[in-house]
Order: sequence, then structure tokens, then C-alpha cells
Amino acid sequence: MKTTTAFEVSGNSPTQGHGVESVRRRIMEAFERVHGGMPAPVKTEKQPNVYSEAQEQRFHTRAKNLIAAALPSSHLSKATHDADWIVVPSESAEELIAEALRRFD
Repeated sequence: MKTTTAFEVSGNSPTQGHGVESVRRRIMEAFERVHGGMPAPVKTEKQPNVYSEAQEQRFHTRAKNLIAAALPSSHLSKATHDADWIVVPSESAEELIAEALRRFD
């Protein structure tokens, strides 16, 4: 007894009919029905987003404000345009954990 594959059970076996050519023909016929003889649309290349310097500055200002609002901590300093905004804590890990837990009480 010959074992059957999933393709053969489903009726989509590449060995039945004309295989790839049959599928290609069906796709082309369906394309013609949908497009009514019109050629496929030409794909246009997407233009990259170009931001002005003012837009970039507004973005960075908003990002800094969101960070400051979302992460209230004594270890964040007010950022200037070119300054680092993360300050290394002088407290131990245990002291920082205790401070964080006190905020949630």
C-alpha cells in the first residue's frame, strides 16, 4: 500500500495536473479578470522622510520632556541640548531600592 502525502490528500499535489504551470495560468487568469486587461501598476519608489532642523529640535525637546515626566528620579538632571542627562547615583543599590519602594507606599 502506497502512503499518501498531505498534498495528495488535499488534491493540490504537484504531481497532479500540470503543477506549477497550472497554478501560474490560474493566477494570470485571475489577474486579467481583476485588472480587465490593464497592465500592473508601476511601483514607485518611496521617498525617505526628511525632517527639517526645527522638526528634529521639537522632537528632541518633546522626548526629553516625556522622559523627565515618566521617570521622576533624583538622578535625572535637567538636560541641555548637548549635555548628558543621566547622573551616576552616589547611593548604594540597597538605598536606591528602599527609596523606590517608599515612593510606592
